[in-house]
Amino acid sequence: MFPWQIDTIHPLIIHFPIALLSASVLFDILGVVFRKESLNHAGWWCLVCGVMGALAAVLTGFFADSLYGHMDDPFPVFETHGTMQIAATLIFVGLFIWRGVNKCQLPSEPLKYVYLAIGAAATGWIFYGAHLGAQLAGRI
Repeated sequence: MFPWQIDTIHPLIIHFPIALLSASVLFDILGVVFRKESLNHAGWWCLVCGVMGALAAVLTGFFADSLYGHMDDPFPVFETHGTMQIAATLIFVGLFIWRGVNKCQLPSEPLKYVYLAIGAAATGWIFYGAHLGAQLAGRI
């Protein structure tokens, strides 16, 4: 039916949410530092697209895992690619909801800095989860 097998779709999708979610946090930080609303708008739209991409990556990851069974034992969390990325996605979904409730704006001070700190931590989390995924795939 398709020229790809289901397990090859996941690696095609994963790079988008990694780039978009990390860019979202970067734009938000730069927007706060330089007091540029346009950077915060860019951060919002990267977050929107990144969350959609992350949900697609998790979904295709479940399909790929159905062939390999990586998530048969999701613990310890910090050593399992799938668990790490699901948790990171949930954190970014939480940030998306938080920001959506604020009419797409960053929270006001001092919560703005809490939001940015959570975003920065989630970015590190998603990078580490991606590293675990690259190891799992034998790419590093």
